Amino acid sequence: MAYLKLRGARKAKKRKEEETKNPAEQDAFQQQGKRLVDEVMSHPYFILGSVAVILAVVFLGMFISSQVKASSDKKAASYAEAIEVFDSETGENSKFKTEAEKYDKAIALFNDVIKEQSGSINEVSALLYIGKAYYAKKDCDKAVESFKKVRSSGRLEENLLFGAYEGEAYCHYDKGDYEKAVSVWKEWLDRTTPIYKDYALYYIGLSLEKMGKSEEALTYYKRIRDEYPASRSVIDKIIDKIPAEKIELPKKPDVQG
Repeated sequence: MAYLKLRGARKAKKRKEEETKNPAEQDAFQQQGKRLVDEVMSHPYFILGSVAVILAVVFLGMFISSQVKASSDKKAASYAEAIEVFDSETGENSKFKTEAEKYDKAIALFNDVIKEQSGSINEVSALLYIGKAYYAKKDCDKAVESFKKVRSSGRLEENLLFGAYEGEAYCHYDKGDYEKAVSVWKEWLDRTTPIYKDYALYYIGLSLEKMGKSEEALTYYKRIRDEYPASRSVIDKIIDKIPAEKIELPKKPDVQG
């Protein structure tokens, strides 16, 4: 115990001696270090080196920015070219003589977009256009395949996503598979988005009519009338399908003379 106390005392004494060193020596050391730093920073080579480093960082940033912009511009141009082909006219005086030729070229260009821009919105949008192109070519099997990929991607805003539901439902409807068409439209009705619900109700009713279920179809047409009265373009299509409902007025009470 005495040894431990003694050793602790010696350590304390040593620390005290270190703390009481000459302050002048410490100031001199600090001044010398400061003077050395000032000399280094004021040296021409240091200044030139610093400027060179700054310029290198600036030019590197500009180079990277230009490369990113060039890549972005190239991707945008590829997508725009595919859209232009998809929307182009056909005929003797046009670049594409037939619709099939035009859509084949558009599909090839959109497939290039998918390969080069994987994971982007353009990739999903390209899939949507490929589905539309196949639908225009009356190749519903391949069209449905593309539309399903778009629906499962979860990367399109509702306005564009509706195109995939619509396209797939049209394919089933055109093939006479009305039950599948109704199923797709009902999936859209189940989504939380408020847009295009009137169209979904209309096409469900239309498909049910094709299946010979006129009474069931009528319930969907009435929903359009009751829930979407401002949807004039759709209501105009179904107004003749809804029979005029008789309204029984209350009888007047007999007046006793």
